[in-house]
Amino acid sequence: MQQQSPHNITVDKLGDRIKPGYNTQHFPLVLQKHVMRRIRFHDLRHSCASLLLANGVSLKEIQEWLGHSHYSTAANI
Repeated sequence: MQQQSPHNITVDKLGDRIKPGYNTQHFPLVLQKHVMRRIRFHDLRHSCASLLLANGVSLKEIQEWLGHSHYSTAANI
């Protein structure tokens, strides 16, 4: 599995750089617009890990996919 660079740059449709905190800052607005319960953007990682585990993905694969250095970090989700 390839490691992602901590220096990735994300761009929009026009090629302009999207700031790293954009999703975190705007996520509450999306939830509010769609009348959804407020959660943190980071909580989506935990939900994803739980769904992967419930669908038979091994903890080792989840650990690697989430980029955790220790197996126990993924197991504690």
